[in-house]
Amino acid sequence: MAISEKAFAKVNISLNLTGEKRNNYHYLVSFIGFCDFYDTVTIEKSERFEYEILDKKFDFGSDDLILKTSNIFFESIGITNPLPIKIILDKKIPIGAGLGGGSSDSAAVIHLLDKFLNLNLTLEKKISIASRIGSDVPSCLISKPLILSGYDREIEELKGIMEKDILIVYPEINISTADIFNSVNLKETKVNDKIFLKNKIKNNLEYFNNNNNLKEKFSNDLEKIVFKKYSEVREIKDKILESGAFFSSMTGSGSACFGFFKKDDILDGKKRLENLNSHWKVIQCKLMGSNN
Repeated sequence: MAISEKAFAKVNISLNLTGEKRNNYHYLVSFIGFCDFYDTVTIEKSERFEYEILDKKFDFGSDDLILKTSNIFFESIGITNPLPIKIILDKKIPIGAGLGGGSSDSAAVIHLLDKFLNLNLTLEKKISIASRIGSDVPSCLISKPLILSGYDREIEELKGIMEKDILIVYPEINISTADIFNSVNLKETKVNDKIFLKNKIKNNLEYFNNNNNLKEKFSNDLEKIVFKKYSEVREIKDKILESGAFFSSMTGSGSACFGFFKKDDILDGKKRLENLNSHWKVIQCKLMGSNN
């Protein structure tokens, strides 16, 4: 028996800092969506515990989140020895891109182990396990439009969000999230009220669904830092807009940027971006809505 789970790429439609920091974690508020561009994780029976990444260019060593996830999952349900299963990762989401591929893979493993072992764990129990693995893993368990906020990344699912046509552009630059957050100068960070930031997202959802004036409604506070260190990322955002997008932003701490396009414009935009730089990976997909 083999079962598979899709691990969807995430994009930060907005990411704003409050100017507060505790235990090296910044208090942030982010509007997150998920795309139908994904890794695939499969679990099947085996004679012993095995793990295979199909694309050999990916080697995460001791930092591999799938191995960490399986160990924490087994421990959380009282299993002391690895089970005779094989986990197979078909990796498509680039790493160090701000697309949350590792966290989504981890969430997929939690869902799969729950199904494979017929545990029927509650979402609360899964989130409890996910929180031990990484701050973004709980949101990837849901893979729906949501607001992520706080030091502990509290989740508030959003209803009524419409899907969008999206291009993601990845420049083959691997950016360390920790490095970017460690570069944040709190003295230069605008102090934002956390409740204001959450309400701002909710109040602008109608604009989002109607593709109206998004450039003034949503922003990523990490762009200033990343653009200073990696000028190519700024270039990508600019070129996405020049190629017909009505909104563009960097996702997470980079290096990928994305753009929303009208349906009739997206193929032309993709061709233009692919012709600009052969090293840029241009991915056409859908930002999934609340009902996907």
